[in-house]
Amino acid sequence: MKSGFLYRLLDRAEKIDKERIVDYLKDIANERDLLVHLFDSIHEGMIVIDVEEKVVYINKSARDILGLGDGINTPELQLVRLLHHQPLLDLCREGMETEETIHSREFTLRRHDRLQFLLVSMIPLRIKGQRFGTLYLFEDETEHKERDQKLREAEKLAALTTLSAGMSHEIRNPLNSLSIHLQLLQRHIKKKGIQDQEAEEVLTIFSNEIKRLNDVIDRFLSAIKPSQPQLRLVSLYTLVTETLRLMEPEFLENHISVSLHEEGEWPYIEADETQLKQALINLLRNAIEAIDSQYEEEFNGKESEVFLRMVCKDGTVTLVFADTGKGIEPEDLPHIFEPYFTTKSRGTGLGLMIVDRIIREHNGSISVHSEPGQGTQFIVTFPVAAETVRLLEHGKTKLRIHNEIHTPSQNFNDFDVK
Repeated sequence: MKSGFLYRLLDRAEKIDKERIVDYLKDIANERDLLVHLFDSIHEGMIVIDVEEKVVYINKSARDILGLGDGINTPELQLVRLLHHQPLLDLCREGMETEETIHSREFTLRRHDRLQFLLVSMIPLRIKGQRFGTLYLFEDETEHKERDQKLREAEKLAALTTLSAGMSHEIRNPLNSLSIHLQLLQRHIKKKGIQDQEAEEVLTIFSNEIKRLNDVIDRFLSAIKPSQPQLRLVSLYTLVTETLRLMEPEFLENHISVSLHEEGEWPYIEADETQLKQALINLLRNAIEAIDSQYEEEFNGKESEVFLRMVCKDGTVTLVFADTGKGIEPEDLPHIFEPYFTTKSRGTGLGLMIVDRIIREHNGSISVHSEPGQGTQFIVTFPVAAETVRLLEHGKTKLRIHNEIHTPSQNFNDFDVK
């Protein structure tokens, strides 16, 4: 019966005009290309998986969102080979097992030391009631989440600034009163001709401590209050080496060796020297505080070290601050630049927030890579000043560093800088 039907079909096919067959095939191909173009134009990622876990279709947005690349061929490609991230693979298999549509399931993916926030929808596909596969829709919510996070941080910072200004005002009032009465007391003693060296020393201490408290308040307010940087052309080499010399006593006191390495010419950048130096100090001090000598000896068997690396290429300069400390827990990484967030018993949670703000105000960026027990790397990138090219022609930025503050126990190039 089947063979008779086949013969009749072939006999009919021979009677069809070949040009019409070619036209039909061209129409089908054009319609397919149109659908592929339409699916590749939408911003949601689309993946179709059949019941045998084979990839039937994947659009461009899905490749971009999941970082799959364009070299993937879908025919006969298994889902397990497409998705190497086990939690995401488990989520997709959950969609295969259910007969109900799952809408906008939140999912967090870590890619290149950066959290990616996805909304995943899973829709069963059927033909005449028979399940033949599952459609997965991926929406990348990372930028939206980051905007919300920055907005919340800005609101926290504004609240902190307002609160701090009020507290500072309330503290300054009694300090000013103490200062005035102290001056009156000193004048009274002098007028009476009282000669008491011990009393004079105590009064001098009081006066100095009042000034110190006022200075602390001024520094605190200047640190948290956003201020427009006064940008000018700055030698990054000079800025970095001056900061290292300033911090050298703290490294010596904590028995930490420091090494500085370069890749490329030291450039000039547009910067507010005072603000940027404060950011570098905060990063180096953070590295010092992250290193626990007892922990290092017990678990790593390495000396306590801080590595600073400069890479200049393609119009940008990158500074990598790496330490051999305890590292940061994965659940803490997304929060380290938030106001008040700290894992230190005596920390304020403001240091890295200030660093992040200063660097962003210099049109730069900062990211962090860390694993528990493997140390931490802060990667800071700035645009190179346009004037640097002109200065290079005059030989004014031919700067090289080969000296080290202390000799490190390993070559920096062997240190894993992501």
